[in-house]
Amino acid sequence: MADGIPSKLRLVVVTRERKIVEADVDEVILPAFDGEMGVLPGHTPLLATLRVGIMRYREGGKTTSLVLSWGFAEVLPDRVIVMAETAKLPAEIDEAAAQAMLRDAEREIADLSSHDPQFAAVEARLEESVAMINLHRER
Repeated sequence: MADGIPSKLRLVVVTRERKIVEADVDEVILPAFDGEMGVLPGHTPLLATLRVGIMRYREGGKTTSLVLSWGFAEVLPDRVIVMAETAKLPAEIDEAAAQAMLRDAEREIADLSSHDPQFAAVEARLEESVAMINLHRER
């Protein structure tokens, strides 16, 4: 640690069911509510609301991705703690199931107005299925 700036970030990603990731990383890219947010060691402390999307983190030359569905991130100069509703690693994604989820959500959302109470939940399933398909294709 030169000049008080940490050289790594301690990344912890958890859901209600389990701990998904615990690692020392060089960079984290989060699907923040207003767009992607990059975090490097020494980042200014903040709390961020996360949306459905792909989160990435880099350890040396290796980048790992996972799909997050909603949550919060606490960013400190030496660590990032992500509390997500759900999180899926690439190995946990079945592309056929994600395609079926996408088709079901598209059919369901076509019959709803944006004012319908179920619209947000169906839209979230649609976004999650798209993120899973995109992540599966990145592999």
